[in-house]
Amino acid sequence: MGRRSPLAHAPRPATSTRRQVCVNDKVKAVAGPIVLATDASVGPDRVASGYLATTGHTGLRAHLYPKYLAGPRSRVVVTELRAVYWGLKAVLHTHPGRPTEVRVDNLQALRHLHSWQQGGTDMPEGYDTHLRSQGRRPSLVKLQLLAEYTPHLTFVHEKAHAGHPLNEAADSLAKLGLRCVRGAVPRTELPRLVPLWAAGALADYRRSRAA
Repeated sequence: MGRRSPLAHAPRPATSTRRQVCVNDKVKAVAGPIVLATDASVGPDRVASGYLATTGHTGLRAHLYPKYLAGPRSRVVVTELRAVYWGLKAVLHTHPGRPTEVRVDNLQALRHLHSWQQGGTDMPEGYDTHLRSQGRRPSLVKLQLLAEYTPHLTFVHEKAHAGHPLNEAADSLAKLGLRCVRGAVPRTELPRLVPLWAAGALADYRRSRAA
């Protein structure tokens, strides 16, 4: 991409670990069709998701994910799908009804999304669909309903680590969130790093379309 990852600018000294970090932001949009890229980063007991859309919506989430909730493979696909949920929630809130292309680099997650569009209700192995605290629906149940009932959504495969600006940014944001929740990056750096990297990636995406 010709641009250094925000991880290269992140402070290296370790800080105290956190149970959860969350950033939602908005930078300058790219004119044209709405494209949303999402990705995940998974560790032994912590997971993180990142997203970036041409609407300028961007963000990351990272939190503890105890081993007993699901096996390693399920943790990956669950976190990939959660990234799609949080990205779509941000985009659809301000652009309801507009055609939106969601680019996912995990084929298992993509199969779930396509199944849900056709009315399927299958979930990743071991995913608990019971109501959460205060009667909240699990995020993947809400995503399943979004996929089935939201018109003009398209889910496509994006090859990982192939230099696509939006996918590379989503990947970097997820990794940044994981480093932060591990305590390797101060939480106070996220409000600077997230919009900085998102704006740079969208500028690269804009140039790639003009080329």
